[in-house]
Amino acid sequence: MTPAASLEELLKYCTVQLLPEPDGRSWGTGFFVSPGYILTCEHVVRGWDPMDINVRWGEDKAFTTAELVQSFPQHDLALLSFERQVPHPCVWLDADRQQLDDLALFGYPDKDYPDGCPVTATDEGVTGGKRPEIKFKEGQIRPGISGASLLNCRTGKVCGMVKVTRQAGSDLGGGAVPTKTILELLPTAVVEAHDQFHQQDSRWRDLLPQASPQQGITGIPFNLEDRGSQTFVGRDETLKQLHQQLQENQTLSITALQGMGGIGKTELAVQYAQQYKRHYPSGVCWLQAREQDVSTQLVNFAASCLDLPPIEADLPEQVQHVWSHWPVLSGDERVLLVYDDVADYKNVETALPNDSRFQVLFTTRQQSVAAGVKDFALDVLPETEALELMRQIVDDSRVDDELDTAKAICKWLGYLPLGIELVAYYLKQDPDCDLVTLQARLAQQKLAAQAMQKKQAGTTAKLGVYEAFELSWQVLEEDAQQLACWLSLFALAPIPWEMAAVIGGEDGQEELETARNELRKRSLVQRLAKGQYQLHQLLREFFLAKLGEWEDGEALKQGYCKLIVGIARQVPQSPTQQNIMELTPLLPHIEEAATTWQTSLSDEDNELSWPFVALARFYEGQGACGQTEPWYVACLAATRDRFGDEHPSVATSYNNLAGLYESQGRYEAAEPLYHQALELRKKLLGDEHPSVATSYNN
Repeated sequence: MTPAASLEELLKYCTVQLLPEPDGRSWGTGFFVSPGYILTCEHVVRGWDPMDINVRWGEDKAFTTAELVQSFPQHDLALLSFERQVPHPCVWLDADRQQLDDLALFGYPDKDYPDGCPVTATDEGVTGGKRPEIKFKEGQIRPGISGASLLNCRTGKVCGMVKVTRQAGSDLGGGAVPTKTILELLPTAVVEAHDQFHQQDSRWRDLLPQASPQQGITGIPFNLEDRGSQTFVGRDETLKQLHQQLQENQTLSITALQGMGGIGKTELAVQYAQQYKRHYPSGVCWLQAREQDVSTQLVNFAASCLDLPPIEADLPEQVQHVWSHWPVLSGDERVLLVYDDVADYKNVETALPNDSRFQVLFTTRQQSVAAGVKDFALDVLPETEALELMRQIVDDSRVDDELDTAKAICKWLGYLPLGIELVAYYLKQDPDCDLVTLQARLAQQKLAAQAMQKKQAGTTAKLGVYEAFELSWQVLEEDAQQLACWLSLFALAPIPWEMAAVIGGEDGQEELETARNELRKRSLVQRLAKGQYQLHQLLREFFLAKLGEWEDGEALKQGYCKLIVGIARQVPQSPTQQNIMELTPLLPHIEEAATTWQTSLSDEDNELSWPFVALARFYEGQGACGQTEPWYVACLAATRDRFGDEHPSVATSYNNLAGLYESQGRYEAAEPLYHQALELRKKLLGDEHPSVATSYNN
């Protein structure tokens, strides 16, 4: 197709002629609404063969065949599909319109202009009733033009579809189905395909009218043109759910898009503002709430985007002036206000509207921001979407060639979008760095790794993972910071609160619960169920880094180990089914003491051995010898490494491992270990010690 020189010419390329058969005497008009789909009036194709509707467009005299996909008789809409033989443009739908806007269309009247003709008209407003129509004047709408798209010359986009004439032989005008109705009725897949087409195809965008200060407001007032990730994946259903929550009330409501740092709140809000702005033709205003004055930003937006200069008054009065004078650009359509990164509700409270026209969206790390604010919690990505995000940034083959390693990296990152985006751009910038090497660096350097810190120009995220978490850490009270360090000692598994609450002592439980609630409110700890909490993988790494800087960090580690040893001592030699049920949720935390915090286990009272022994007893009591042996072997290695070869704990470790082999009938493996235990005990404890007698008996 030859490039169009104007929107009117491009509109002509988007318009089709519909006939019941190639040589038929009746025909109508339609237009390309998305690739492979045509929209027209239901009355145009009524009575035609729904599987055999003839279509031609542009200068092509040949026909293709379309079929009826869906019809909406009450609104006089019909959607057709066809097999695309050549690429074709699509109209750009937008609900924005105003009274007295100049309108243009191109259609195929029933006579005089077999190759189509243009028509111009003027917007008179919208009719009342349950199914409002755009009423326009001055254009001569002859039979056959029904189904033509209605171009708004001010916005440069299609605001409706012609459906009725007032009088065929005059220029009294006609009526059209508003684009708002069209977008509400079309299948979601068709609307998404329409939006995606215009994201990728610039033909229509390149011909849009350019606004100037003298022209006033053109299009949807909008201040986010240059933001939004090109690799946004995995949130389509979340966007729909967010839109549903924002639209469910006809009164002013505030929704808080809530979650931990790096989970993608701002990116989701950007994508929502970009993809759903047609639902807010009276404006989409983005305000930065952290460390910036939102009232000043609002007044500046009104001056630059609404052609509403500030008045001579103090700032609160100027804000109220903006609310009361916000232009009504499209009937009763709403305005979307996004307050990004709300750290304290008090900072934005005085800059909130009280008019039902406005819909408010916060992004915040806080849960339960204020009374009347509805939470919309955002979760991490599923594994499949996390891998897809990595593929889009790096390279499909590069990820798939090391798929297991890629999965392991995503898991280590806790499927946090910010973490995945950072490491993916790190890989992209260094094509010689394989995923195995990156995985090793992350395991060794944790959040200090370059891949976790280096931001990519052009992305929504402006902070590394550590910096993003630091913003939340800085506002925590000291008790909450200490609790965060304490929780980081536990394994990456559900933490029973009664176990964690030991740090508070009998008299400090209320203060400890206050600190816990502060962490939860700021999305730094997740409440899984009653009495069950857990840290995200990367937040745990962050808190561990803070633990290393904490003045009493070693005391916390020792306190954790004493807690675990106290639990381990209670594990019986032969645990019952009840013991097993009670111990199962504690196992990861006992393992953490035996492995990660082994050096903080005391030398006294055989503390070093007890976590290993408890784990071995747990599995041995269930007959799981394959899981028992590694813990007894690890216990022997740990005690020898700590105390040398001649220590009572080493003798006990020999004895325990020998006992396991004996119970398995592995006598040749058990006997020499019993002998080593006996010799050590005789040497260290003397010939008349009860443990020596036990060894003789064994």
